[in-house]
Amino acid sequence: MKQRDTELVVRAARLYYEDKKSQDEVAKVLGTSRSNVSRMLTLAKELGLVEIRVIAPISRHEALSNQIQHILGIKEVQVIATEQNDLVLTAVGRAAARSVIHSLRPNQTIAISWGRGLEATVHGLENENISGLKVTQLMGSLSSIATSVSAEEVGRTLARNLNAQFVPFLAPVVVSTAKMRNSLIQEQSIASTLELARRADIAIVGVGSKGSSSSEKVLEEFKLPRAEAEQVRNKYAGDIATHFYDIEGNIVSAAMDRRVIGLTLEEIRNIPKVVGIAAGYEKAEGVIGAAKAGLIDVLIIDLACANAIVKLISPKMVKSA
Repeated sequence: MKQRDTELVVRAARLYYEDKKSQDEVAKVLGTSRSNVSRMLTLAKELGLVEIRVIAPISRHEALSNQIQHILGIKEVQVIATEQNDLVLTAVGRAAARSVIHSLRPNQTIAISWGRGLEATVHGLENENISGLKVTQLMGSLSSIATSVSAEEVGRTLARNLNAQFVPFLAPVVVSTAKMRNSLIQEQSIASTLELARRADIAIVGVGSKGSSSSEKVLEEFKLPRAEAEQVRNKYAGDIATHFYDIEGNIVSAAMDRRVIGLTLEEIRNIPKVVGIAAGYEKAEGVIGAAKAGLIDVLIIDLACANAIVKLISPKMVKSA
């Protein structure tokens, strides 16, 4: 298609979709027929110049949300009951996006981890007109994960969608020794990004879990001997921003933790608002551990994860009573 023709199609689409003109009115403005306008609007969608999305309302399970809020001691819990044809992560991500949007103020900083839940959230944060926003990462970059869900790619997309400044974390997330980690965090570029993340107003984190492919990829970054890796697998319940913890919220390996370039769990805990995202029954233990560690202020999960949490926690509550 010639550039002039493309420009005409774009103009027709803007008049119709943005200016809310009828096809007859668009035809009059462009000096063409209504049938030609109809063809141009169809072509605009086929070429990807126009995107139309159907956004289903977010359905929350209030009783279960309140129950989990009580048993985990988290400030706010949203259990998302998805529509039959709605993807779970999409629905959870949209709910997380709304929570973040309601909290954002001018000149704030958002720090993020990584993962599919973050990717889904980021796509729900678009065209917000809030000035002076910054986006950065809670930790360095993972080498073994898909680019689309990496902290750097998710951060860039989030910054673009919010018209914010993106400050990447230009370092690997795991290094070979604690000595190397201590040396690298003294570098000015890394130290300044760490300080920006520490001063973040909002953090958005995905909650990893034992046995999930994403957590396994993170564990592989440490290149542990087989026996040591198995010990970690047997102990940990979940992970956030490359920190592995047990179901009581305790770090499973101090030696591993000292090799991570990023905020510590204590530093993440000190961020004013931490939004945690998890979907799937297998994430339950990771969520429980994160809650016991006091890492999450707002928890957004799906029904499967919520029901698994109740099954794990309720018997213990009854026994202790």
